[in-house]
Amino acid sequence: MSTYIYSGEDVYRQETALASLLKKNGIDQEHTVMMDASSQKTFRIESALMECDSFSLFDENRKAVILKEPFFLSASTKKNARRAVSKKKKEEPEDRNLALLEQYMKNPNSNTLLVFYCHTFNADSRKKIYKMLTKYGAETVYFKKMDDEAFRNYAKEQLKKNDLKLSRDAFEELLTRVSLDTLLLHNAVEKMVLYGEHDLKLNDVQHLVSINPDVDVFKLTSCFTAGNLEGSLEAVQEMLTAGYDYTVLISMLAKRLRTIYCMRLLYEQGLDEDQIAARMHAVRGYVWHVLKDSYGLSSERILEFINELASIDQGIKQGILVSKDSFEHFLLKYAERSDGVNARR
Repeated sequence: MSTYIYSGEDVYRQETALASLLKKNGIDQEHTVMMDASSQKTFRIESALMECDSFSLFDENRKAVILKEPFFLSASTKKNARRAVSKKKKEEPEDRNLALLEQYMKNPNSNTLLVFYCHTFNADSRKKIYKMLTKYGAETVYFKKMDDEAFRNYAKEQLKKNDLKLSRDAFEELLTRVSLDTLLLHNAVEKMVLYGEHDLKLNDVQHLVSINPDVDVFKLTSCFTAGNLEGSLEAVQEMLTAGYDYTVLISMLAKRLRTIYCMRLLYEQGLDEDQIAARMHAVRGYVWHVLKDSYGLSSERILEFINELASIDQGIKQGILVSKDSFEHFLLKYAERSDGVNARR
């Protein structure tokens, strides 16, 4: 096998797999060519194929050509109407790339690894080029982001591999702090190894492992929807300490609330947690927590919060409102409620 398609949300495992592939085939940095294939305007498939076939007769090492972020494998985000207007213009480059790549795939250079490296997106299996590559034997590897259970097992494996033992509360704290992020997990494991102790307690993890900023966003949203003012203000302070400003907090909270609004609306329409998870492409456990924290809030009420945050954001941009004062007033106004929100499902 000499052609690969790497894609998926788990960037760290994708990077690790690529490094392992190169090492397995004895390909060093000198024999690796990384090409930016993200722009249709600047990338030329001819240049990539020329790299695949150019090889010194006196060099016995194998070679790798890595096409990073290939635009022709990403899902289109253009509107159908706009696509229809310029259909001919947009199809020509893709058809040309397809023809040239197919010609190469019929007789690939066995000494060259060709890797389509979709580093930050999922390769679109509907694309003609994707189907052609797999037809001619390209190996596709999808690095899906792990759910809670899979990540928990993965974390245990990494700790065992590095001869690290954590107390139960220390392990749970570690999972909370890295928040399903494999890169943060490996950075944390590296710190713990350098720490020199093999048996770690809760205070060790709290001292060594930084909190993933995304955890604070979830904490803020969870506390806000649950009517917990004290927790909301605490999460805000943690995020400010981490370098976020109030305008960013407003945007992040609004984004999370939009997701909660959609889940609550689907729940009101009669869908259960599994159906909502499938519709929203989310983990069932996350849906359960969202519905629990937002108990007592209707989708209509959540939409009111989103609209008010949008008005605050607009007022800040127009110079009418002060971000700090407006956001704090919003939390004081809505984050502590006596409407039964704190009841549990």
